Amino acid sequence: MTRHYWMGGNRSYEQDRFFEHYLDKSLWQKADGPEQWDACWYTGMPDPHYFAGVGPKKKINHIPGNAALTVKSRLYRSLMDLRERVQRQEKGSRHLTDRLEFVPRVFSMPEDYHAFQEAALENPGKRWILKPKNAARGKGIRLVGDPAEVPMESSWMVQEYLENPHTMRGRKYVLRLYVLVSSVSPFRVYLYRQGFAKLASAPYDEENADNPYSYLTNPDVNALNLDAEVPVEFVDFDRYRAWLREQGHDDEALFAKVEDMVALTCLAALEPMRERSRVIGADTRGCYELMGIDCLIDDSLKPWVLECNLSPSLEVCAGPESGGDIEESIKGALVADLVELVGLNRPADEDSACTMVERLVREAQGELARSGGFRNLVPGANPSAYLPFMALPRLSDWVVAQALSDRPLQQPQLERWSAEDTFSEDQVYLYDTRLGHLSSLNETASLIWLMATEGAGPDDIASALVDSAAKSMPAAPDAWAIRNDVWNTLADWVNNRFLIQSEGQSAARATPEALRPPFPETSAMMSMVLSCGRFRARFFTDSAPLVNRIENLLEPMAVSDEAGRDSLPRLEIVRDTPGFTLILDGQVIHSRLPLSAVAAALANCLATHAARRDDIAIDAGLLVGPDQSAPLFMVGHCEPALRDAFTLALSAHWRVDSGLGALLPASDEYRVEGLGLPLQDTGREGVFVPAQSGLTGNTGQVFAVLVPTEEPLPHKAGLQAMTVNDALRHLIPCCCSEGGLPLNTEGFTRLAVWLESCERYLVDMNNLEAAAAALSGRCSEKAPQQASGSR
Repeated sequence: MTRHYWMGGNRSYEQDRFFEHYLDKSLWQKADGPEQWDACWYTGMPDPHYFAGVGPKKKINHIPGNAALTVKSRLYRSLMDLRERVQRQEKGSRHLTDRLEFVPRVFSMPEDYHAFQEAALENPGKRWILKPKNAARGKGIRLVGDPAEVPMESSWMVQEYLENPHTMRGRKYVLRLYVLVSSVSPFRVYLYRQGFAKLASAPYDEENADNPYSYLTNPDVNALNLDAEVPVEFVDFDRYRAWLREQGHDDEALFAKVEDMVALTCLAALEPMRERSRVIGADTRGCYELMGIDCLIDDSLKPWVLECNLSPSLEVCAGPESGGDIEESIKGALVADLVELVGLNRPADEDSACTMVERLVREAQGELARSGGFRNLVPGANPSAYLPFMALPRLSDWVVAQALSDRPLQQPQLERWSAEDTFSEDQVYLYDTRLGHLSSLNETASLIWLMATEGAGPDDIASALVDSAAKSMPAAPDAWAIRNDVWNTLADWVNNRFLIQSEGQSAARATPEALRPPFPETSAMMSMVLSCGRFRARFFTDSAPLVNRIENLLEPMAVSDEAGRDSLPRLEIVRDTPGFTLILDGQVIHSRLPLSAVAAALANCLATHAARRDDIAIDAGLLVGPDQSAPLFMVGHCEPALRDAFTLALSAHWRVDSGLGALLPASDEYRVEGLGLPLQDTGREGVFVPAQSGLTGNTGQVFAVLVPTEEPLPHKAGLQAMTVNDALRHLIPCCCSEGGLPLNTEGFTRLAVWLESCERYLVDMNNLEAAAAALSGRCSEKAPQQASGSR
């Protein structure tokens, strides 16, 4: 009987050709469309309806729930969940937990934004790598410059950058491993004997963070390196292992670690795959998954899992001179062995004459016999080795492990984890200590619970139920169905954290766990009174990375006066998801702020509240004259990139105090008060420079208002006098009255009158020295007439 195959998704001829080539043409014919097929080869993840009807006679190359591995941020979370559970099982022994230390830390945005900022603060010399969560081929990957600039959008994640990679001929490399999950129930995992070391196209240089060809090994990225003689180079595992031996390394020991890493990585997604398959109604006997796992080897020959790729590329990336011919032969053999292993070229008949146990064992043994270049990892040569890493083996896992093991296996024992039980009228009630839920168990479930928490194994419990059923039923009970129900019920309780494997120890009551706090704990707390013009407020935040970033910026505005502190408005910055939220007296001023934007938002909030009644707050640079006793200079421009850059440059040239913000009080026609807000360092995005205390809160008369320009001026002195109207045009956008409102008619008139008392200049930013000298000379001439007064 002819069967039909169909290929779909984000496909190309190169991605499909091996699969099509190795199907037996006497058995298979290409389908006309996606409606009718017996085998589907889909590049990418298909929609759930593709899994309808799959089973032993209809197979697809994906498993529902694979995102627990193939989405980068989910991979880390899956492994952390596995480690947390295993650590709880071990109660401090760590002989299993230590085997899970092979994944770099990952922070998923936006929920891990604050945890990442804490980690970056605690490790100031550490580098991090920014990755899109669900991209491929190296797109969007880059090293993090300023941690505060990390985007908060949910499409991003940050991964710990491994600083000490093992190198091959001076170049960084990662291993591409081809991993096959051929069955979810029972769970079977294989690693292909061949794969590749993918080399970067430039020598590894820790200091050259701007060169992606040095630290990225993705072939799509390195293919763009026009300076490389061989931009894309693949070294197959035979040559790689021979090279390791030549270097004096134990390649067998390394690949034993790699195999353990692969098996444990796949086990981390076992329950998500089973649950997702159950939700969409997929018969997992028709599902299998080929993944490309990228693994970095560090200089101590320890493997680290970096990512798991869905539908790994089967295109030939390297040229013939750099391993392309070998790459093609390996990828072709890989698909040929896969087609044979999953039985696509074999009859799809089921043997209904044998028992369920016999069928499961026969399927496992038959698959192992035709595995070709695939090496079985789970259940593997020692089937008991990975049972403790399962939340709880299902009956199919247990049956196959027992059949393939060379010695009897001890049934798993369970103990309470986060559930307490109570009894009422011969019924058991379970209380979930994490969620506060109370649920009742029926008579059979109550018996299962009581026996399990007293140390009985799943099969012992099932035997008791079978014996009880045999006494009360006219026909013999279905022993397999009862066994399966017991194992599944216990597994569900383990997945809900009611129970946990106890490694054969006697069952004991677990200490109820508190809910995980929404944000990382921190001992950092900033509490101070800030004064900015006429505005005073109690300021609070409890984020250590934020305190580290803004503490010195706020110091010039901090006051020690405690009188009336409790009656002041409360200004706080709280950690939120995503980012930070700025709140003034319970009202949200700004939300979703990344760390890099908090200083600017806070400064803007202070500036817009600095004025009262007829005051005028001016968002302008302020600096002392060249001899520190001269009148003040104001730098006005609505663009911080010009205003702050010129203020800082002139301040550095004269070596005088500077800051941002001025208040023109209603009580004084000519003198201004410095607000002490920080200036933005335009050379480093998101970085601010604190105001000097000599300006903050003190008053003085402004000698000149300066408006910087990038356009060259015709005057050699770098200055050009401005009219009051011209100065107003630049300054008005920077001014506000009480509550941050624009100036009214009286305010506008008052500002114009004040400007008439000052000199006004357009200043050539490209001619700083000449402009500074000219301003210094003008100031010296006028100093006797315009004393600065007390500051």
